[in-house]
Amino acid sequence: MKKALVTGGLGFLGSSIVRVLLDRGVEVRVLALPNEPMTNVEGLDIEVMRGNVLDPDVCKEAVKGMDTVFHVAAVYKDYMPDPTPMYVVNQTGTYNMLEAARREGVEKTIYTASIVSLGRPPMGVLGDENTKYDAWDIDFAYGRSKFYSRLLAESFAEWGMDVRVVCPGIIFGPGDLGPTPSGKLIIETVKGENPPVYVDGGASYVDVRDCAEVHVLAAEKGKAGERYIASKHNLNNLQLIESVNSVAGVTRRYFRVPVPIARAAVSLKEAQDIRAGKEPSLTRTFFEYSLKPSFFNTEKSVRELGATYRPIEETIRDAIEWFRANGYV
Repeated sequence: MKKALVTGGLGFLGSSIVRVLLDRGVEVRVLALPNEPMTNVEGLDIEVMRGNVLDPDVCKEAVKGMDTVFHVAAVYKDYMPDPTPMYVVNQTGTYNMLEAARREGVEKTIYTASIVSLGRPPMGVLGDENTKYDAWDIDFAYGRSKFYSRLLAESFAEWGMDVRVVCPGIIFGPGDLGPTPSGKLIIETVKGENPPVYVDGGASYVDVRDCAEVHVLAAEKGKAGERYIASKHNLNNLQLIESVNSVAGVTRRYFRVPVPIARAAVSLKEAQDIRAGKEPSLTRTFFEYSLKPSFFNTEKSVRELGATYRPIEETIRDAIEWFRANGYV
């Protein structure tokens, strides 16, 4: 791997992938939206191309001369009044980029899916790369858009193109400019903006830097057509909140709330935020999705790629320090 394109390379995960590639001595080109800030890549020796993955001609130009493509660009939101743009970017943008890479004869394409493009395993069972998507009863736009986008990317692999898929868990860490919905969890917990309550449920979490390393390892050691989960820490909702508070030096007691009461409270708060013209801090859709623990066995990335993962406390500490340094907390 000598020359690599990273779409979304100015973003949270994309910029971390850029740094891992530069550490490997790879020449990096980034495809970014016209108005995206350069904050996460300031001082880095990279080529920045401005454009949109929805423009096929831009995609064709972006892949020229590249031997590897990391397609990271996507819309990641848990609330949109109209989720159509999310579906369009996450699917049409994926098609445009992979088709451009195919026509250019790019050697390898690493597609960033998501752990939510897989299914939530049954209670008491760890999921893996082959767990089937299950959230058909919930109108979870981001999860569905990434599910369909992953199928699209894997179709290119079935047609003979070297496409490798990485499914990150919920990503935390420094550099979350957005901030992403996962970053907001940390910010709101540290600021004490949410009531001291929790409900059952949980998810799998990963440091953005470790996730970036898995992407590059997938390009170096992975196999065409394979999926690799990039995640490490399976935490229930209370464990996550307590971990954030512990690292932040906050002492707060939390109380378990029955689901019907929590559901009513979330619905009321979402409606209030929307009426006030604000993005809801927690949507009913994300609440319903997270009630079922999404815990995964991530040993495939360790066994086949040699991935390593840092402690979750280190990730949370670095995220909080970055948010504080940049005025989010």
